[in-house]
Amino acid sequence: MATVGSVTRQIAALELSNKKPGITTNNSTARPPLHSKHSSQTNVAKLLTKYAAPNPHLPGSSTKSTKPVAGTAIPKTKPPHTGNTPVPEATQPFDIGNYDGGLELENEKRGEKIFGEAAKELALDSSSAQKWPTREWSLHDFDMGRPLGKGKFGRVYMVRTKAEPKYIVALKTLYKSEIVKGKVEKQVRREIEIQQNLRHPNVLRLYGYFHDETRIFLMLEFAGKGELYKQLSKFGCFSEKRSSRYIDQMADALSYLHAKHVIHRDIKPENLLLGLNGELKIADFGWSVHAPGNRRRTMCGTLDYLPPEMVEGKEHTEKVDYWALGVLTYEFLIGNPPFEDRKSVDNTYRRIMRVDLRFPPGMSAEVKDLIARLLQHEPQDRIPLVDVLRHPWIVKYRPKDCNRGSEVY
Repeated sequence: MATVGSVTRQIAALELSNKKPGITTNNSTARPPLHSKHSSQTNVAKLLTKYAAPNPHLPGSSTKSTKPVAGTAIPKTKPPHTGNTPVPEATQPFDIGNYDGGLELENEKRGEKIFGEAAKELALDSSSAQKWPTREWSLHDFDMGRPLGKGKFGRVYMVRTKAEPKYIVALKTLYKSEIVKGKVEKQVRREIEIQQNLRHPNVLRLYGYFHDETRIFLMLEFAGKGELYKQLSKFGCFSEKRSSRYIDQMADALSYLHAKHVIHRDIKPENLLLGLNGELKIADFGWSVHAPGNRRRTMCGTLDYLPPEMVEGKEHTEKVDYWALGVLTYEFLIGNPPFEDRKSVDNTYRRIMRVDLRFPPGMSAEVKDLIARLLQHEPQDRIPLVDVLRHPWIVKYRPKDCNRGSEVY
């Protein structure tokens, strides 16, 4: 099931101990890991592809096996992008691990009732959604399994639906009183409203949500290979082939979001996950906005990824995501953002405003061209996403059976 790309800044997912065959780092430019963030996620020794709730947009997914999860409405989809093995239905019980009783223990300490307008605003239930409503859900509909991680507003657990075909999903908890205390009621609601309407193979799905007196529960898509950030931390940087394929997926997903007037505004490795087949998933929509007018002024996002127009306090459009895509490409290949100055935040700001872009040795001319065309000071000068998808560096490494870039959303 899919994620709300959460307010906790990181969606908990599963880390696999086995390295993906055929994906290696570029040893000629590899550096020691520069990322020091540590994850609290549980290691899992086995990929649970067979038991994950299907994403109907996943390449190669069979229409016969793409059933709603215990009554969840899943719309018809477009033709797949690439060829992957179908996600078969679960036919046998699978050990989802031991539940630690954490929800009950935390609810005694953290669960406080809220009242008034805040209570109404956080009474979130996907069964009453206007678009693609689900059946009514409650905690009793799931077999609880192992904890997957902790966030600012609660925990994430591996769970299995009791109803056939007994899909394994991630169930995330948000405590209403803490959301109110943090004054992020509108942000949480906006995040859920944005995420519930998105249907793209590289955007983590939110399949359903429900609430009780003290908590909101989000039914999240199972991202079997965990945080992309952890992979970047492990290897220090990625090869050009691996980076190109990730940026290809990112550009396609951002094209989809922008066509729906959704600006992400916080693209960075920490907000990306890897799905069961290694596909990239945009997983955090905490700073996203639905902006049909396409112009905003709010300062948001992460310092190293902020574009000049945000740093300078000017209006911004969806082209802030173009800039972030350029920063992301650079960080994938080098291991750190292009304008980072660890000695001074002010220096980072100045380098961004000057577009002080420096390429170390070892980068191909093709990728330097793409990065330079994305990292333009003036938003209108940045290369459009449709041209990113056609760029030689992207096409060079794209799988032969992938038709990405040919669809119009």
